[in-house]
Amino acid sequence: MKKEIITTFLISASILGTMAIAKPVKADSIKGVVTTKNMARLYNNEGKLIGNRALANNTPWVTDQRIDLNGVGSVYRVATNEFVKASDVELQHGQASAGTVKVGNNGALVYSYSDGRYTAADNKLSVGSMWKYSRVDNADGKTWYQIATDMWINSNDATKYNGLEVENTGTATIAYASDVGLDLWQGFGNDKVATGRKLANGTSWKFFDKVVDFNGDAWYEIGSNQWISGAFTKIHNDKFTQSAAQVWDPNYAAVKADKKTAIYSDGNFNSATNSSIDAGKIEQVVSTVLTGNTIWYEKSDGGWLPSTAVSEISVKRSPVSLNGKTRSEVIEEIVNVAKQQLGKPYVWNGKGPNNFDCSGLMQYVFRQVTGQNIGGWTVPQESAGTKVSVNQLERGDLVFWGNAGATYHVGLYLGNNQYLNALKPGTNVKIDSISNSFKPSFGVRIFY
Repeated sequence: MKKEIITTFLISASILGTMAIAKPVKADSIKGVVTTKNMARLYNNEGKLIGNRALANNTPWVTDQRIDLNGVGSVYRVATNEFVKASDVELQHGQASAGTVKVGNNGALVYSYSDGRYTAADNKLSVGSMWKYSRVDNADGKTWYQIATDMWINSNDATKYNGLEVENTGTATIAYASDVGLDLWQGFGNDKVATGRKLANGTSWKFFDKVVDFNGDAWYEIGSNQWISGAFTKIHNDKFTQSAAQVWDPNYAAVKADKKTAIYSDGNFNSATNSSIDAGKIEQVVSTVLTGNTIWYEKSDGGWLPSTAVSEISVKRSPVSLNGKTRSEVIEEIVNVAKQQLGKPYVWNGKGPNNFDCSGLMQYVFRQVTGQNIGGWTVPQESAGTKVSVNQLERGDLVFWGNAGATYHVGLYLGNNQYLNALKPGTNVKIDSISNSFKPSFGVRIFY
């Protein structure tokens, strides 16, 4: 007998007619794969044990029929005149799908599957544990995830986890959201479902989990599977580790104190407050400004820190996906979408579609084409690709003005010394030419 998961059984009616199968109580014609749960013995069509033959544990076998053999019980046919007990295998059902689920606050019951039904086992998975799944099924109004042979958990107890978990807890204050407030979601990323609830600007919420999803968006969990976008928040961290700071975030950069330093109320040394941070403390920052030779970092929860006392933590975004298209196709789509924004007014913090600031325009254009977030302001956008010099710029690159870590303007390079940008209040989105009077500092190539 040959073990082939892609084998199909082509048995003619005449052959089937001559098979001496003991009168089955029930016969079901199926097409699928069974996976052994242990070392499984084989039986012939008369219900007799086949000597010196068995199927290894956790191996898949194609089957085309399930029957009840007298004296043996329910069996699956895995080859002509060779059968395995149904109790020794699991019939694969549902759809092949790979991903990760995270167990909720009540733990997760583990189920086995047989005869079209899920039955709870005695064991339960611990709160917050994460499990890879290989198949999914929909039954009884739930989504079921197969995490091991004959081990399933369902969507009542676990949620799909389509992002990178960040070791971070603290308080998120809603800021910059629309007048109606910020959406509260069940789940996050592509799997989020609207709850219909809005959180008002100025309200603060404790969060106990943070995720950056595979689209590059940051999310904070403020209740059991209740999530908010990080795009409209100010964050005060209770726990924010070095490893958390090294995860690219579309909304924040991070710095680490080289020595104890005062917190300043503004970006200058004449504004020291009575508050300070100790050496080794890690802080998230929401903006930067260059004054003389000093970069000033604005903390996410207020106050400023100078580059004479802190160092920026280096990060890099995972590659932005081409989604099955060629690099040139995506770049041309990005240029075309960018040109569709020409003439729209500059508005500080404008993210589109009706108005933009410089970084909001770049974020919007790349999101429209790729579905992914390259960052909400210039510093995260600096690390959304690979840095290149101005004389290496290519069509579709981001082009920046200012020191790395403190850039103050960004545009889209079109080629032929031209770039598209939203420059400043009182202007509209336009195409400009690189000049010595306003020469960019470097570029970033999103796609290689």
